[in-house]
Amino acid sequence: MSATLDPPCAPTVGEQRDRVAAALAAAGVPSPETDARWLVAHVAGVDPWQRPDAPAGEACGRALRPLVERRVAREPLQLILGHTAFRLLDLVCRAGVFVPRPETETVAGLAIDAARAAGARPVVGEPCTGTGAIACSLAAEVPGVRVVAGDVDTRAVATARVNVRRLTEGRAGVVGPAPGATVEVRAGELLGALPAALTGHLDVLVANPPYLPDADRTTWAPEVADHDPVRALVGGPDGHEVVAELVSAATHWLRPGGTLVLEIDARRAATAVEQARRAGLVDVGVEHDLTGAARALLARRPAVEIEEAR
Repeated sequence: MSATLDPPCAPTVGEQRDRVAAALAAAGVPSPETDARWLVAHVAGVDPWQRPDAPAGEACGRALRPLVERRVAREPLQLILGHTAFRLLDLVCRAGVFVPRPETETVAGLAIDAARAAGARPVVGEPCTGTGAIACSLAAEVPGVRVVAGDVDTRAVATARVNVRRLTEGRAGVVGPAPGATVEVRAGELLGALPAALTGHLDVLVANPPYLPDADRTTWAPEVADHDPVRALVGGPDGHEVVAELVSAATHWLRPGGTLVLEIDARRAATAVEQARRAGLVDVGVEHDLTGAARALLARRPAVEIEEAR
């Protein structure tokens, strides 16, 4: 690896990409070309889409070596770079905190649409916030929104607060929050992180909760098994326990007409729909992500409760 990554002269960006991609591919790393593009850009201080004939810089090869070794060891690219893109944002990623996936952008988009449709000052609750990806996206894209996010993990709370601060200061890929938007990150278990005063007043309840069964742990890639916190992935022996708890609590926390958006296990989509209907929610459905997988449960608390309508 030393001969490959420490050339005697400064190669071009394209040559470094090719060398890094070859090393990653030989180690069985998924998407070696894409990862090489981002690693070289990070070290060379250039745009990932920089022309391949641009000079990489004399120190590029030496600086790349430890980063490539980390990726060969299957550390997630996002943790090596220290950040990741999510919708409009550039989010800080830290070890021990769940790395946001592109598929969750679908969930964030549904929550954004629901919040925009709710009126001038929508209120959104988001347990299991992780890096704060969904909460920050709401604040960046929905004027006037109040987002209260929470997580039981202290590392996640700290990371989400960093991302909120970067958004507020205009350092998260956008100039700042949408006009009038605010985000608060609190520590607590699921909905226990939200202020009791919000009970029955949420326009949107959104979450990417743990939803995988414990048995799945033997199937995970090293990037997941060795780096994502198990508590953010596994919902319990069945996997659906946390989703079921949030569905059951939705009518308690949502205002009449409020919207529930939950990321779910595609294998349990039918179960989630059935539970939502049993809980008294309406307009229940499943939304798919760009890969075609069932990604999110979408439902509403009735605008007029049955008891009130009688």
